[in-house]
Amino acid sequence: MADGVRMSRTRGVLNGLALILLGAWGGLAPFAGPALGFGFTPDRAWQYTQGRLYLSAVPGAVAALAGIVVLGTRSRWFGGICAFLAALAGAWFIAGAGLIRLFPASLGVASVSTGSPISGTTTGAVLTEVGFFSGTGAAVVFCAALALGRFSVTAYRDYVSAEAMTDEVMADPGGLGAGAYIPGLYTPGQSSYPPQYPSANPFAKDPGTQPYPGAGPDSPTVTET
Repeated sequence: MADGVRMSRTRGVLNGLALILLGAWGGLAPFAGPALGFGFTPDRAWQYTQGRLYLSAVPGAVAALAGIVVLGTRSRWFGGICAFLAALAGAWFIAGAGLIRLFPASLGVASVSTGSPISGTTTGAVLTEVGFFSGTGAAVVFCAALALGRFSVTAYRDYVSAEAMTDEVMADPGGLGAGAYIPGLYTPGQSSYPPQYPSANPFAKDPGTQPYPGAGPDSPTVTET
């Protein structure tokens, strides 16, 4: 990633907002859904289970925090890392429940599961799975990939903004004001650079000095006696 030129904050607004909303939905919906008869068992809202914590709340928090960074950062490498973490959170929404089953029983994760769909119909069960896990995870991965692509590419307007900032700093270095004089540095409105060496004309060096005899055509003639 080219981090030498910082990107505009507005380039990550939509992706950042999308990641924040998707992360909040993925993390909170399994807890609040049973109040509306939509979700997985247990059918009581806001009841804590390990499945809701590790399969929903944790990846949802990671996606939301990454979205906050994507929303406000101008650093390409930091924003890219957070976008990649958001993509991992989305992948965990999709495959987390299946991967946990592959862990050894000695780790004590056998009780970590999504639960059973509250809806008794096939359509309701499919919609619950898509809405809480696979669909939410796919949307998070998509938005994270868009954000990562934006952080990887330097737009022309980023270069224009960087050049404008450089010109502004050169015109007013140190914030001293446009008319401030700094030795050895050209200031706007100045007709020429400050002289680096004294004038080669010895007579212009000190107007009060009288020229020696014969130094110039207007010098007085000195006669010997």
